[in-house]
Amino acid sequence: MQSPLAPDVLQKIEEILEDVVNKEPSITSAAVMSPEGFPLVVLIAKEEDTKIELAASIASLGSLSEQTAERLKIGHYQDLVLRCGNGHLLVRRIGSVGMLAVITEQNAHLGACYIILDFLEKRLEAML
Repeated sequence: MQSPLAPDVLQKIEEILEDVVNKEPSITSAAVMSPEGFPLVVLIAKEEDTKIELAASIASLGSLSEQTAERLKIGHYQDLVLRCGNGHLLVRRIGSVGMLAVITEQNAHLGACYIILDFLEKRLEAML
């Protein structure tokens, strides 16, 4: 399946995500995907099949969060935090055409991670 974005845009998104992963020690990986689960840039795994499965899984979590928020009549979901034994998954919707996911270490300061998510959201929203 071909990406809906131009190769130069995908390259720029990859550079932005790699920069954050390399500079912020508590963020171990990141990905951008469509809300339907199409992987745009996935720094989480090397194998293409795994990238596709991870993007689809993360998008499903976002979709379920949106449906749940609507059923509860509490507005649209903004962020999803999945706290696990060895780290956290933070998911944020980027406009109506993208989703951003970052994986952090267990001891990550989530407040600082939210600041990074805000920064990434602004940078990526203009590109998607």
